[in-house]
Amino acid sequence: MLLVSMIETRRNKFRPTFIQTSPFMFFQDNSLKYISFVKAGLCTTVAILFSITAAKAQQELMLHSLPDVWHSNSINPAFFPENKFIAVGLPGIGLDAAHSGDITYKDIFVKDGDRTKIDFSKALDKLDPSNTVQFEQRIETVSFGIRLPGKIWLQAGHANRLSGSIIYPKTLPTLIWEGNAQYIGQTVDIAMQTDISDWNEWSVGLAKGFGNLRIGVRGKYLTGTSALLTDDAHRKATITTSNDIYQLSLATDYGFHAASLISAIDTAGLGFDLSIGELKGAAFSKNTGFAFDLGAQFKVTEKITVDLALLDIGGKIKWTEKSNYFISQGDYEYTGATLPGSDIINGSDSLDFSTKLDTLNDIFNFQKTPKEFETTLPLRGYAGGTFALSNRWSFGLGAYFQKRAEEKASVAVGLNARCKLLKWISLGAMYSVNERSAANLGFHLVLKPGPVQLYFASDNLLNAFSVKSSPAVNLRTGLSLIF
Repeated sequence: MLLVSMIETRRNKFRPTFIQTSPFMFFQDNSLKYISFVKAGLCTTVAILFSITAAKAQQELMLHSLPDVWHSNSINPAFFPENKFIAVGLPGIGLDAAHSGDITYKDIFVKDGDRTKIDFSKALDKLDPSNTVQFEQRIETVSFGIRLPGKIWLQAGHANRLSGSIIYPKTLPTLIWEGNAQYIGQTVDIAMQTDISDWNEWSVGLAKGFGNLRIGVRGKYLTGTSALLTDDAHRKATITTSNDIYQLSLATDYGFHAASLISAIDTAGLGFDLSIGELKGAAFSKNTGFAFDLGAQFKVTEKITVDLALLDIGGKIKWTEKSNYFISQGDYEYTGATLPGSDIINGSDSLDFSTKLDTLNDIFNFQKTPKEFETTLPLRGYAGGTFALSNRWSFGLGAYFQKRAEEKASVAVGLNARCKLLKWISLGAMYSVNERSAANLGFHLVLKPGPVQLYFASDNLLNAFSVKSSPAVNLRTGLSLIF
């Protein structure tokens, strides 16, 4: 889905139409090579708001309780399966996604007879005045670990990561869906804040044992593929609807950085060209950076083990390839009527897009400048402990935090229990508390037939299997070979 929201005019002559279409409609040119956004200042962010289930920090507390699973090394470089010498990590994926409200798939996509239509009326009722969306995804392609004499463990690997944060006012989707009639005589904010990055992560690490203490350190070389970052110094965009013939006043001082995502906002075609994935398939790019992980694991007694980790320390990416800056500054006035977004999204034979579409640059007058910029990776941390009651049963406590620039830290804590039913199978459960909920029930399943490790873990089991009826999703799964 792609948001389309249009105010039609040109700077030297008025064409009085205020058109609102709703989220996520794609337009392609005749060559089918490019996809164009119309009304890009709003579309990119709102498209993300409703087209993905986004996250409130990738906590992965359940994975943290499984230090014998090789993929847990990704959240603590001191973790390594006990009494094993070689580890080969095969593909694995982790996803944690949520919205600050309680919007679900079913709130937006409604069955109407034999078809499904889009209806944002229920979703709007659940929004707060200010809403936050965060999402984290990690795809591990391959990793390696080897144990050497002298209590030394070496490790290396590659992963692709997507991390994003969006803050938007309720007035933005309300205007898009319901129009501006309810805001006559008012000035409403439509500005949003975004910080989204997609990058490859190449890592090399070392762990060293000192008696009962094991310390791990890992360096990561980052190559960015795409990013979208609003400019904190220019984040103003308001719409005022006057009492006189619905005249609209748009005031903007709004800027954003984009790399390998938005290539142009111009006066040709539909005006907003997306270049999603220009670097997506590239293993390396000129957008580079570094980050470091530190971890420790200490065996207090034969039954008690504690651990601590800090991840993505000093993580930054400098975007130099396909990087641009877009800014809209000015006051613009328009007159016109309102068309409801629902008619355009769900289809109306009376609508003629060829006479309704105008260019984004004529509306917001975005100016494009090639410009480098920098994004910061969110700092993450884990702490916990495990008590082995017997060879079969163990219990643990885990805590997690994530701190993104200029946002308050997200914190989660959880209690877990694990039962090794057989030598090659274990089950576990966890109760955790985070900012979204005080009632999260997690689950894990680990299978170890021979050298194979296969696991599934979720900090909230119900969300993992009911994505369409839940405002959040959390899951982690992967495969590895251990010798």
